[in-house]
Amino acid sequence: MSHLSSFLLFAETRMGDVALRYQDAAVETSDSTPWVWIAAAVVTVSAIIAWQVHRSAARNEHCEHSLFSELCRAHRIGNKGCKLLQSLATAASLEQPATLFLAEHHFDSALTVAKTKMKLNGDQLATIAMVRRCMFTA
Repeated sequence: MSHLSSFLLFAETRMGDVALRYQDAAVETSDSTPWVWIAAAVVTVSAIIAWQVHRSAARNEHCEHSLFSELCRAHRIGNKGCKLLQSLATAASLEQPATLFLAEHHFDSALTVAKTKMKLNGDQLATIAMVRRCMFTA
């Protein structure tokens, strides 16, 4: 019986020593925070690239407004000018708004018709004059 009690006492002492040594020599765990940030950055960049590809595919669709948009971009006409040209084409009842870019007489006749149907203020007329110069001067 004494042998069993001495064995249990010895086992308990040894386990206590091991527990104390384990606490002193605990291994530090690696911090996974940088990997989380890297994964978040990869997901964000992938989403932005997918969105840009989707936008460019939608822009390249064959429709009446895509040609108009491409011509506005080619002539470096800003959003304000593009919207104004679009409203001129709508007021002039043009089937294809891109016909404004064909020749000066097309642009001028559409502007004349649009002036009868819509009221243009001085700022809009100045923008139209600037856009006309962008379109027809070399």
